[in-house]
Amino acid sequence: MSNLMTSVGLIDALTERIEQWVDQYRLETTHQGVRKPPQVRQQFLPPKKRKEEQEIPDYPHVIIRYIEERIKNGTNRALIHIIAGTVCDDHQIGFRDVLNVLTRIRNEMLKQPVFGAFQLEEEGLSIEIPEEQYAPEWVGYIAAKYIIPKVQSEGGLPYV
Repeated sequence: MSNLMTSVGLIDALTERIEQWVDQYRLETTHQGVRKPPQVRQQFLPPKKRKEEQEIPDYPHVIIRYIEERIKNGTNRALIHIIAGTVCDDHQIGFRDVLNVLTRIRNEMLKQPVFGAFQLEEEGLSIEIPEEQYAPEWVGYIAAKYIIPKVQSEGGLPYV
């Protein structure tokens, strides 16, 4: 786990934790008959190759995406989206796979809201599955705000 007390450290720590939390899933992939746990990536999936050349299927996946960071009322907060993508031809099951993965991640986040220098802001934590879906691919995400350390003033003269 990264020791950085910055947004990068938060992303690294979340990636490591989420990999453990979703490891037990065996979900459908874009390769016929192959099931596997979601690949966990930061920011984006790797560039696509032709289907027959791509060893690792795009689906299922979990992406930890940094959205923004801002200081408000003296507190530094980072907004992170945790995006889950699954694939399933059955419309009655497809959304369930995404929801199961996201619910597991959210529940684990709530079990340990503080780790290292980071604190989950539980209020406002949300799971969303957009209405527009391009079956057989299903996508949803968690929006989470974390309080992260703020740069401390070293004193001295302010800029003029």
